[in-house]
Amino acid sequence: MSPPPKDRRIQKILQILERGGANEVREIGRLVNLSTSRVEHLFKAQTGTRISDYLLESRLHTAACLLKSTEVRIKEITYMTGYKHPSSFTRAFKRRFAKSPHEYRQQIAAFANK
Repeated sequence: MSPPPKDRRIQKILQILERGGANEVREIGRLVNLSTSRVEHLFKAQTGTRISDYLLESRLHTAACLLKSTEVRIKEITYMTGYKHPSSFTRAFKRRFAKSPHEYRQQIAAFANK
């Protein structure tokens, strides 16, 4: 595990992201009084990861957890994880997990029933 970022602004951004307090870089910048480009630059410099990649991974991890542990409809999970369109969510999920959210949920259910 890497050490925590030294910049307090980045620590605050990470806290915001952990709480699910923002879904877009622009919104994060507004919350910490920085421009979008400054947030992107500082985040990358301090964490080694692009903030957009961090947001994407966080959203998809949350979606996977919801698919595993709840019966919430996939369409609702789409909106809960900050996506505006189910097709965008499905494409991103499939890129990350190599299966659609529906296939993922079915696989988890089949594994649980064994």
